Amino acid sequence: DGGARVGRIIMTKAAKYLTPVALELGSKCPCIVDWLDSKRDSQVAVNRIIGAKWSTCAGQACIAIDYILVEEQFAPILIELLKSTLERLFTKPEDMARILNERQFNRLCGLLEDHKVSRSIVHGGDVDPKTLSIEPTILLNPPLDSDVMTEEIFGPLLPIITVKKIEDSIEFVSSRPKPLAIYAFTTSEALKQRIVRETSSGSVTFNDAIVQYGLESIPFGGVGQSGFGQYHGKYSFEMFSHKKAVFRRSFLLEFMFRYPPWNDDSKLALLRHVFRYDYVSLFLALLGLRR
Repeated sequence: DGGARVGRIIMTKAAKYLTPVALELGSKCPCIVDWLDSKRDSQVAVNRIIGAKWSTCAGQACIAIDYILVEEQFAPILIELLKSTLERLFTKPEDMARILNERQFNRLCGLLEDHKVSRSIVHGGDVDPKTLSIEPTILLNPPLDSDVMTEEIFGPLLPIITVKKIEDSIEFVSSRPKPLAIYAFTTSEALKQRIVRETSSGSVTFNDAIVQYGLESIPFGGVGQSGFGQYHGKYSFEMFSHKKAVFRRSFLLEFMFRYPPWNDDSKLALLRHVFRYDYVSLFLALLGLRR
């Protein structure tokens, strides 16, 4: 696990010995939040978003939600739900994991020091260098060219990006490097199909987040800058196993058209049938019924 920089180092080392590798790299995992019809569904979605962002090592996980995409009209409702649920679940600072080390703490603080980013904070933002703690922080529409929106966050900062229509989120995700995971909370089957069909990612999870990592029955891995190769359960075995092909033939049939010289039009015609996988025409030609 690591970023693209670490992945290149590992591949360089592995290339020296032609060693096969599976690279599961970090990425900015988006979470598409559609307008949900019932209050209960909205609350369940928020619970699961918080679990996937702040409950899992304070967002210090490669599969944690990195940012949210939501329609403009639904954003205020979502933010208020996030705030009230955070206040209920995290009553004390120690309820959430600390940042791994001072270097990572300073990196995350640096993301918030950008004035345009700090102005986008709608909840949280407090930091404690003594305990390496950062409060759950929600950002609304930080600049898309800021570090918080171009680098993997790997921490408790959650940008929320608004779109006119939820379908616009598909183009937004597709225009960026391929993520390790895409999460989407929606009851629309049409939207689900479009997300699967029109985006590329290591995995897609609907109406939950990060739980796919714990399933051995489905492969886990990235694509593009988020890595390659798949593992978990039987997929780990297959990833590092060589599937040896064995082909057997008898001496019964021999097709002389495969050998030179190829100055005979009929030979060339037979070869064309073979290379086009047109075995019906090949059979008829061998019987003399077609050229």
